[in-house]
Amino acid sequence: MSSYYGRAALGELCRVSIGRTPRRNNPRYWGGSHPWATIRDLNDGTLVNTAEGITDAALDEVMPEPIEPNTLLFSFKLSIGKMAFAGRSMYHNEAIAALPVRNAKVLDREFLFYALKVKTHDIGANHAVLGKVLNKRKVEAIEIPLPPLNEQRRIVSILNRAAKIERLRAKAQERLREFIPALFVKMFGDYEQVGIRFPCMPLREVAAVASGATKGRRINPKHAIEVPYLRVANVQDGFLNLHEVKTITIRHGEERKYALESGDLIMTEGGDPDKLGRTAVWNNELPYCAHQNHVFRVRPDREIMLTDYLRDVARSTYGKAYFLSVAKRTTGIASINKTQLGNFPVPIPPIELQNRYAELVASVSCLADGAGAAADRAASLSISLMSCLFGVDT
Repeated sequence: MSSYYGRAALGELCRVSIGRTPRRNNPRYWGGSHPWATIRDLNDGTLVNTAEGITDAALDEVMPEPIEPNTLLFSFKLSIGKMAFAGRSMYHNEAIAALPVRNAKVLDREFLFYALKVKTHDIGANHAVLGKVLNKRKVEAIEIPLPPLNEQRRIVSILNRAAKIERLRAKAQERLREFIPALFVKMFGDYEQVGIRFPCMPLREVAAVASGATKGRRINPKHAIEVPYLRVANVQDGFLNLHEVKTITIRHGEERKYALESGDLIMTEGGDPDKLGRTAVWNNELPYCAHQNHVFRVRPDREIMLTDYLRDVARSTYGKAYFLSVAKRTTGIASINKTQLGNFPVPIPPIELQNRYAELVASVSCLADGAGAAADRAASLSISLMSCLFGVDT
């Protein structure tokens, strides 16, 4: 399309307006009822409520004119390309450009949204040329294709349908993930019930609890070996993020000591109080992997307790209440040690019930993974479709 239709710069099509931040050290400016948007508020949809509000004093003494409802907000510093439509009159900071359309008979605002999505996808791939921060002049110079208005609306209709499919698939995955905690409560009971319905045993008596390798140890190079390892950043709540797996130096002969095996439960020792004791299951995602000392490895006796059950009882309100009750707290951080983890009183349901639970979890996880893969494909196809319609190579 871009080779057939003309192109125009944003500065010709929109009145580019940069926001402002009132002084943080002046309490007269903050805590008011006037919405003030930052990049974290931008949600690719319609923005009505912002995390922060400013006062009448800020409006009178600092801020430019508010933006009108339905104006597109576009981030152009660091997180380039985050967007939202203003759901009401509001203000915004200097990392966001407001893009009110000069002539609605020339440019459809939703077409502008999709055109900038494609353009910033291209910008993201060319940081070396364009830099990670744009300025008002560069924003005004961004060129987008400009077909006739009826063609713009046809393209918007196609892309809106694709976006709806993407949202539905992502929602399906989220709903499936939410089913597992509900299944746990149905089969084993809630916070008050699970510890009463079943006999409890200290975790150390039904599982081998181990700390991992310490980073930065002084090891003779003759006896050293570099191996991949799991660190805290790799362990999310219920799953592993393996996009970046780093290596750690251990001694020859320590490989088995620190090795993870399929079915091991991985648990972090600390973090924000609401994230204390994050857990995930290791399923041999790598041929060999160790774990660091801030990540516990829990290997249950599978004749007594299954990993799927242990993971979810640790993540349940019952488990979280225990870990918070024994955790050491510093400013904003809570942590547990190996002894406290080993003392965790684990309710032990009959193994047959645990097996049934594991089977149901596997079925739901399979559906969720399928929905997740479908959502990823929908997102990828959406980008490809946009690029095709806008005549840009992905």
